[in-house]
Amino acid sequence: MSELEFRGIEITDRSWITEALRKSQFRGCEYTFGNNFVWRRTYKVAIAEYDGYYFVRWDLGNGRYKFSFPTGGCDVKTGVELLKGYCAQHDIPLLIYANRDIAEQIQQLYPEAVLHYNRDSSDYVYLAEDLAALKGKKYHGKRNHLNRFYENDWSFEPITAENISECIAMNEQWCSENLCECCLSEEELQSKSDEVCIVRCSFKYYDKLGYTGALIRVNGEVQAFCFGEPSSDDTFVVHVEKALRTYQGAYTAINREFVSYLGGRYKYINREEDTGAENLRKAKLSYHPVFLEDKFDITFGGNL
Repeated sequence: MSELEFRGIEITDRSWITEALRKSQFRGCEYTFGNNFVWRRTYKVAIAEYDGYYFVRWDLGNGRYKFSFPTGGCDVKTGVELLKGYCAQHDIPLLIYANRDIAEQIQQLYPEAVLHYNRDSSDYVYLAEDLAALKGKKYHGKRNHLNRFYENDWSFEPITAENISECIAMNEQWCSENLCECCLSEEELQSKSDEVCIVRCSFKYYDKLGYTGALIRVNGEVQAFCFGEPSSDDTFVVHVEKALRTYQGAYTAINREFVSYLGGRYKYINREEDTGAENLRKAKLSYHPVFLEDKFDITFGGNL
């Protein structure tokens, strides 16, 4: 019998899950409570606790599941064996999701393990000081965008209970600008629609999720916002960043000003993956990541 019992994730789980995540210090965006919680309906996220370890199961549909490598200080062999036992009991194939270091350790311990590099899921990680300063020739274009934006009557402030309703309203305006069925493929429309639901959920539970965020106004009206949470002691994950089209450079401004607002508390800024979207990949590369947080799907003697 497997010793793992999976159930739905609840907002009240945040305390013990955050502690388990802290022990492992993984930098990936999936290793944050906020990510696991707000995507719970889209991927039917289920969680399990065993001996202080935190397990996450993602529903891929058609009877297929993916399991994040557990956090909480779980050693590789223990984690794999617990998941093997669960999958054997429920007659489902084992598919583990892990960063490069854990994936390579699994491959060494289990020769039958097959690693599948998932480039579309690799997180873009930047030096915070680079994003705050934007120095050098490589950021020349970004500085030009900023200079245009800074010509406006703008202001910056943290997201609080007093202004969060304005961010919610701006998000609805962003939806009107970007969710055009005639201009998007079915896949793109579904992706953006999922994202809209995630943002709405994030604002609904904003305080309970413990997020840190900020907004930018122009002429008193909110034009951009972003928010996120740390995944490790040295890495802050920006889960969401939105800007309206009205003012050139709004995205660049909220990016820079927010990192500056964090005040050097984190060495790295994780701006998550590109999901394989060509324009998004180009945009993320234009900020010159210091490295990609590579991710692997790991199977055991079978195909994905």
